[in-house]
Amino acid sequence: MEGLTFRGSFVNGRAVGVFLGLRTIILALVVGAGIVILQGTQGEITVGPLYVLLVCGCVVGGVFFVGLRLGLPPSVCVWSIMVADVILETALVHYSGGMSSQFSLIFCLSIIAAAFLLQVHGGLGIALLASFAYLSYGVLQAKGVLSPPGPSGLDGQTASAGFLHAYMHVSLFFMVGAVGGYLAQRIRLKGRELQNAETELQRLKVDTNNIINNMSSGILVVDSKAKILTINPTAEEILGVEKEDVVGLGVEAALGPLVPHFAQEMLEALVEKQNKRRHEISIRTRDGRRMPLGLSISILKDEKGRARGVIAVFQDLTEARKMQEKMRKADRLAAIGELSAGIAHEIRNPLASISGSIEVLYNELDLSGENRRLMELIVKESDRLDRIINDFLEFARLRPPSLDNVSLTRCLDDVFVLLRNNPALKCGIETEVRHLDGDVTVRFDEEQMKQVLLNLAINACEAMDRPGKITVQTQRVGSDDIKITFTDEGTGIGEEEIARLFEPFFTTKEGGTGLGLAIANKIVEAHGGRIEVRNRELIGAEFSILIPIRMPVRRQETAEVLHPVG
Repeated sequence: MEGLTFRGSFVNGRAVGVFLGLRTIILALVVGAGIVILQGTQGEITVGPLYVLLVCGCVVGGVFFVGLRLGLPPSVCVWSIMVADVILETALVHYSGGMSSQFSLIFCLSIIAAAFLLQVHGGLGIALLASFAYLSYGVLQAKGVLSPPGPSGLDGQTASAGFLHAYMHVSLFFMVGAVGGYLAQRIRLKGRELQNAETELQRLKVDTNNIINNMSSGILVVDSKAKILTINPTAEEILGVEKEDVVGLGVEAALGPLVPHFAQEMLEALVEKQNKRRHEISIRTRDGRRMPLGLSISILKDEKGRARGVIAVFQDLTEARKMQEKMRKADRLAAIGELSAGIAHEIRNPLASISGSIEVLYNELDLSGENRRLMELIVKESDRLDRIINDFLEFARLRPPSLDNVSLTRCLDDVFVLLRNNPALKCGIETEVRHLDGDVTVRFDEEQMKQVLLNLAINACEAMDRPGKITVQTQRVGSDDIKITFTDEGTGIGEEEIARLFEPFFTTKEGGTGLGLAIANKIVEAHGGRIEVRNRELIGAEFSILIPIRMPVRRQETAEVLHPVG
């Protein structure tokens, strides 16, 4: 039993063990010194019994210490040793001169110990026991039942003087018990408050450190002497430093060589003692790359409003700048697309008339030589222009997907039937389709998805200028998505070209419109999926379509915004 509550007090084994150790030391010092003094001043008193009592007191302490180790409840141990001490102290008073003994105040030591271990009730309880023992001994001595060795010191005293002597001792005992118990209670209460405050402070410190260390923004704190106090992991990553290398150093020494602009901003705020609103600066990373930073600097003040340092909060704006550029690009493309769709409508009607008239002239006129070649060129380019306009209008007018449950195996088989009859499938090119074990039903627009799959298959054929193999593989990604991968053995794609593959009118093929992949990407995105492109390690490229097996409602809502233009 480590601790036990008794009438509002809490006694634990550790406290009792400390008390027993201190008790032995104090007993040896006080009683031992008293014995020496008695030998020198009152030679008529035999000190032999006092030595015996001293040894008994130490033995009692040792017995209870062993008992505590063996499992004796701490509160029982305390009360028992207090009673034993009162008995020993009464005996000590008897053998050192009776009621007039200089050791009569030794009762106060037990009362104080009881007050601190057992609080007010313990102090008053032992004070009551000590008073009873002291008064009982006085009565027995006055009646001659007990006679202390040597002169008692009470010979010749009147009854009133003896009563006053006893009254003063008893009053002192109760006063020591009450005051000691109250002080012990206040000390224990303050100790608990201090422990709670330390626990709360530690918790707040841990919480604050966790918050700072897990923030996505960089945080750097500098004191009034421009020395770095703390830096969080995000700031370490952005600034390219290690915490243990910079904490305690000056800003100029630690950051000046690496990010001079940032260090200068911190020093200026510290000197001017003014906050700096969020603004943008540019720093150079260790790999030489320019990094835009969003930086805010605040003055760190104490409770009296005096500046103690500065706090810098900053973020890497690289991704934000890329996103802004994408949004600007999307806005430009949207505006151009809307304008182009109107222009395409206006061009399409006269183009149809021109193309029809040219066809009539080509069939009726008997042309030869250069004139016939020019006429054929006009017819061919008119058809090409019409195809570009049709592709563009299809891109601009892409309708929302009409969702249905479709067999993926059957859909791919239909696409490869169309591919085998397509001129793009050159001689020497093999095709292989690796289906999942068991058919998978996917919810998508079959017509639109066939268009996407056929477009990627044709592109794979056109990318191969020699015999090779095109492989199509389907596989599950998690439990909700399907991945369809087209692999060719062509020459691959340049890294700069990969970044622009899905831009409208960007093409690497001679005679291409640059709209095929843009339309395919738009269809896949309308289905809640995406197209991924990468070059294979040895040869060729790989296009992967990832689409959900069951398109969520929010994806449908996204697709519904693709209303026809014009």
